This record gives sequence, C-alpha cells and structure tokens, in this order.
Amino acid sequence: MTASGARDNDQVIVLVTGANSGLGYSICCRLADEFLTSRQNDNRSLTVIFTTRSTKKGNDTLQGLKDHLRASAHDPAAAARVTFVPENVDLCDLLSVRALSRRLNQTFPKLDSIVLNAGIGGWSGLNWPEAIFGVLTDLVHQVTWPTFKLAPVGMIIDNQTKIVTDKEPRLGTVFCANVFGHYMLTHNVMPLLHRSGSPNRPGRVVWVSSLEASSKFLNIDDIQGLRTPAPYEASKALTDVLSLTAQLPSTAPWTKSFYSVDPKTENDSTETASTPPNTYLSHPGICSTGIVPLHPILFYCMLAAFWLARLLGSPWHTLSTYLGACAPTWIALSSQSELDAAEAPYVAHGGGKVKWGSSATLFGVDKPASSEVEGWGHGGVVGPAVIEEDRLRRRKRGARDATAEEKELFEYLGRQCWRQMEELRQQWDELLDEEEALSWKRE
Repeated sequence: MTASGARDNDQVIVLVTGANSGLGYSICCRLADEFLTSRQNDNRSLTVIFTTRSTKKGNDTLQGLKDHLRASAHDPAAAARVTFVPENVDLCDLLSVRALSRRLNQTFPKLDSIVLNAGIGGWSGLNWPEAIFGVLTDLVHQVTWPTFKLAPVGMIIDNQTKIVTDKEPRLGTVFCANVFGHYMLTHNVMPLLHRSGSPNRPGRVVWVSSLEASSKFLNIDDIQGLRTPAPYEASKALTDVLSLTAQLPSTAPWTKSFYSVDPKTENDSTETASTPPNTYLSHPGICSTGIVPLHPILFYCMLAAFWLARLLGSPWHTLSTYLGACAPTWIALSSQSELDAAEAPYVAHGGGKVKWGSSATLFGVDKPASSEVEGWGHGGVVGPAVIEEDRLRRRKRGARDATAEEKELFEYLGRQCWRQMEELRQQWDELLDEEEALSWKRE
C-alpha cells in the first residue's frame, strides 16, 4: 500500500444528503458521536460531507453541527478528529447533481459511505375526518402506516435543460427528489466509492426508505409514480426494490453498468479498486420531522400520538430524529464483518439483503432491526421469520409470510425496475452531455 493509500485509510469519509434539518441533520450528529465513541483508541478521523439546497442553509447547518460536536465531544482533541464539509445540491436539478459529483470527485480521495436521505413527501394535505377517526379508533396502525395523506397526481419537475428541451422525457417531482437524483449522484461518484479503504471496504450505498413503502403503489409501467395518488409511497417502494435486489445475479445485466466507473469522471492518476460498493436499505422508524408541515399545536398532538403508540407496543416510534438516525448510522460506520454477521442468519436460510429500521423500546433504547417487506419478508427468507425477534415484532395488518412465488415476482420487479432506471440514467447522461457541449460552444 502506498503512503497516500495508508493515509486515506486513516480517514473515514461519509456523504449525507438533505442535512439542513430533521433526520439528515441528526444522522450527521450521530455519525460524529458514534465515531468518537467507538474509536477512542485509534487515530482515524471522520469527514462528514453534508448537502443542503443553498449556501445559507449549509452555513447554518455547519454552525449547528460544530456546536453539537463541541457539546458532545467534551475533549477538544477528540472533536478535532471530526470535520464537517457543506455542499449544495438540488436533487431535482440534474445539472446541479452533476456539478456536485464533479466537485466531490475532484476534491476527495474516496467515499466510504453515501447516505441517501434527502427527499420530499409531496403531500398537499391530510384527510382530516379520516385522520381523526383513524387515530381515535386504530391509533397504532394509523400512526405507523397512515392512509389519510393526500397528494396531487402527476407532479413533474421543470425542464432540466435550456437548449435540449424538445428531447427531455418527463420526470416526476417526488421520483426525482427521492430516487432518481440520488441514483444519478451515486453513479457519478462511483470512482470514490470504489476506492473505499479499510475497515469499511467495500464502499456502501445506504438508501433511506420508509415504513410507508408499499408495493401496491408501485406499478412497473409507472415507476415514476406519475399516475398514483401516493407518489411518496411509490418512490419508497421503488427504493426498497432497487436496494434489496441490487446484488442479485438476476439484476446484474443492469447493476453492472450502474456500479461501473465512468472513464469521464475517473482521475487517471488515482488507482481505483475493482470491488463495487455494497448497497444497504434503512429507514428511521416513525420520528418527528417537518416532512408534513403542521401547525405547532397539531405537531405536538402528533408527538403525543407517537408516544402513545410506543406505550402500546409499537417498536418503530423512535420519536426523535436522533434515535431515527440509528439504522443508517450503524450501516455507514460498522465494520463489514459486523454487517455480514447481522445478515448471516437470513442468508443461511436462502435470503439476502435486509431492510434495517431504527427501532426503540418503551424507554427509548434504540437499535437496528429487520423490517418486513411485502413480497420479500424478513431478509428475503421465504416463509416465517427465522429470527425470534422478527417473529414477535408487531406486523402491519394483513401482512403474511412471503411465499416462493411472491419472492420470484419481487425479483422480477427488481429486474424490470433496474432495467428502466439504467435506461433512464443513460438517456439523461446523453442529454446532459449534449446540453453542456452546446452551452460551452455558445460561450
């Protein structure tokens, strides 16, 4: 190993999107806290690159993170081992995504983990009669898997290009913010993820999903969710499908090109590892964020309902975003052997990847736990859950054990989704190349 490579391995670099508030901000705080707690006796340093949509938000977030670090680290020498770096990006602006990718590739030697957290709900309001009735008569279920959120159908983003506008395909707003913008960003920073070093090698792509993901809203003929009244739930279901099938042999014809390094983004002077990154899926449980804008009184009513749901036995009501950050932070920082050991019982029974959720006990003790996914079950295992904790955990009403036929259909859905996503990515890369070439020519 070269001296430069050895120095890189002394540094852990994590990218977190959507960190100006809520869950993303808490993930950044928790990354710093857990890094310093778990690595007290070594000299490694942590760099957390976080994105916001403006310089002002980035600076405000940076100051808040520095204040948190000073308060939690106590020892200035320990705090000096953590660096926060702000970046700007608008995930609904693919040229902005491309610009961020270039800055990252030119500035950093590697990325050990990329936590894909940013996103929007896209809701226009709540069906208040249904919400009130549901919470009063079926509280735990309705504040875990709500059915009363309202969203407009067919929201699309503005044109991405100024010159090649006549060739642009439509892009759904929620789809682009929650999935496609991240998808493009992740592919573009593959050179950095391929260079992830010890102890995290290979690099990790950590998608942040939701308990509200539901395959009933995901239509293979409408993966952007332009025709569904639940585009958020559809986007999170797509996230689940892409993540859980990313490392299956059946999706390899498309994932191979996604995980490959684009020669145009590679720095010829830097060696790139041949091992593609691992993909993981997480969710924050149910915590108090501003993704659904509410009047302060209603916000505290929501919190009270969440507390009551936890008292009634819900394992998923983490309440605070700091506890909600448990699962994605654990995935981003844990050693590869620890993650492999956590998934081993599922793999041993014919399964694979797990949807890791942040769970909390009655007294707020948090830990990552497997979440059941429609058609995939717990960790892709056909039949009953193989881990006792998973069997005892409260299930969504109507949930049933995954069958071999359902798992086969899930994998088929994964192949189709990966194919469409790669075709769309390649189409957009060509359009953006043409837009940039024409813009440079005009200048």
